[in-house]
Amino acid sequence: MNAPFRFWWVAMAWMLAANLGISAAELRPLRALLVCGGCCHDYPIQKDVLKRGIESRARITVDTVQQGGTSKESQIPLYENPDWAKGYDVVIHDECFGAVADTNWISRILAPHRAGLPGVNLHCAVHSYRAAPGELWQEYLGLRSMKHGKATPIQIRTVDKQHPIIRGLGWRDWLTGNEELYNNVKVFPSATVLQRGAQGEDDCAITWVNRFGSTRVFSTSLGHFNETVSDDRYLDLVTRGVLWACDRLDDNHLKSITPIPPVRSTSPVTPAVKP
Repeated sequence: MNAPFRFWWVAMAWMLAANLGISAAELRPLRALLVCGGCCHDYPIQKDVLKRGIESRARITVDTVQQGGTSKESQIPLYENPDWAKGYDVVIHDECFGAVADTNWISRILAPHRAGLPGVNLHCAVHSYRAAPGELWQEYLGLRSMKHGKATPIQIRTVDKQHPIIRGLGWRDWLTGNEELYNNVKVFPSATVLQRGAQGEDDCAITWVNRFGSTRVFSTSLGHFNETVSDDRYLDLVTRGVLWACDRLDDNHLKSITPIPPVRSTSPVTPAVKP
């Protein structure tokens, strides 16, 4: 693209935004960083499913980082840089590092979120860093969980139908395929539960939002198997959670999408290893 044409395109975009009352920040696509890696999950498949699913549903560009191998104890190179989240509008945590107990390390991860960077946490991110003393990570999440049940279907029901994330969903209840229900040791007063999941006699918060100081945080403990992660219901929920966390859950950022079939779980580590 030559310089005069680029200048004309930028000028037209600014004029359109001004006429529609849209700010420059709202006009550009949001930038999301998806962090994954560690124990127990088919991250090579799931990170790509999440990226495609979110980008097809919203004006968001998702960069992915997978580090840490398959260990629960990894302190990944990404977080060694104090500016690890610089330039991003939101971070999607999908890592599984439950045995990391270094509170200084966890504080390093939380620093940009304390400073106001929105956070989204999927499945094993809820169990990550749970070996550490205190409740640093759990205060950020708004919930403490320490274990999960067997991989059997979960009956999800919505308990806050008026929350903006839920209002635009095409579903309120969902019987999943095999999944892991995370227990609730503690739900913090700063958190609002949106959905609960029942599995046998256990009934737990499964989707919630939290205020970490002034920072918006969205979490769901759902998402162990590829079938769930690639289900349109899950991708709709996660996408709306990302936009809500960024305070951009609106028609300027949502897209119309064509559903795609779920991806089957093929990785041997997915059913065999327990986080």
